[in-house]
Amino acid sequence: MNNYNHKKLEKFVANIFLHSGSNEQESKIVGDHLVDSNLVGHDSHGVIRVSKYIEWLNQDKIKLNQSITILKEEDHFLHIDGNFGYGQPIAKYSLDIAIKKTKEKGHCILAMKNLGHIGRVGAWSELAATNDCVSIMFVNTSGFGILMAPHGGTDRRLSANPIAIGIPMENSDYLVLDMATSVVAEGKIQVAKNTKTKLADGLILDGYGNPTNDPEVFYSKPVGSILPFGGHKGFGLAFMIDILSGTLTGGNSSHPDNPNSHAVINNTFAIIIDTKKTVSDSYFQNDINRLINWVKASPKAKEVEEILLPGEVEKNIKKQRLSKGIPLDDQTIKDLINTANFVGMKNVDENFMKGLLA
Repeated sequence: MNNYNHKKLEKFVANIFLHSGSNEQESKIVGDHLVDSNLVGHDSHGVIRVSKYIEWLNQDKIKLNQSITILKEEDHFLHIDGNFGYGQPIAKYSLDIAIKKTKEKGHCILAMKNLGHIGRVGAWSELAATNDCVSIMFVNTSGFGILMAPHGGTDRRLSANPIAIGIPMENSDYLVLDMATSVVAEGKIQVAKNTKTKLADGLILDGYGNPTNDPEVFYSKPVGSILPFGGHKGFGLAFMIDILSGTLTGGNSSHPDNPNSHAVINNTFAIIIDTKKTVSDSYFQNDINRLINWVKASPKAKEVEEILLPGEVEKNIKKQRLSKGIPLDDQTIKDLINTANFVGMKNVDENFMKGLLA
């Protein structure tokens, strides 16, 4: 496993999407988002996804260079159709509008349907937070992408249905909770498969409903499923998120009989609030700092160096990877080379990849 310079990697990945037919803006947004996911340690949502995105594109599960369609717009409400385009550009355009509304009106409800994979959901909560907005975001995958067994069930019925909550802090800092309601993200299973490592116990079932820690078995026929976190609690949250992000947006809940179940669709329901419209800046920041100091002052358990708040792990990893580079396994590098050649890039081989090293 080698470490790669993030700037060089961003340019390379954007070039792959450019050669596949995306315009420059779309290529850059998607490429930057994927590399940033690696930078913060979410390799499951990073450049490991490039080959899959191009595969989906060629299977007509994603459409190139799509613009948003505003289905309904009011002072505090925005309903968007993403027209099955790449999720990252559609999410950015939509959130830019919603954040502007929030700054003007105090809050905005954003409903988005028919987006391609929007990537790491926490990135969008970070975008809101750096604009001094609190955000709560719910995401589902309607049809294609069902992965999770219900509590007490043994096969796939729901998608991973993540939730992200972003809180702005002083000096453009933020707190972000970004979590799937499945006990593990599917991309992390793919990472384990690529690196030929076993998963922890209690995460996945094989295709016959039996517990396993073998990522290969998860992808075998019949396919396995992921368990919800916290048993019935995670399942209950996932079920409600499916309704909020799927049904309420009009993008459909996680069901294989959906009319667009062949496509890669994320639907998102978001609540965005300008903190200045509820309490003063000084109160908001002082109360958060008081809570942080109180929580971090708890006596630490054995072998615990620091009590970390939501998002601090990602910040620490990003600082390290900006300095030392992004580690990528051999299978991911092989997939990137093959995908670059598939879309028509020239002279991309192992020697070329050495030029991207940190």
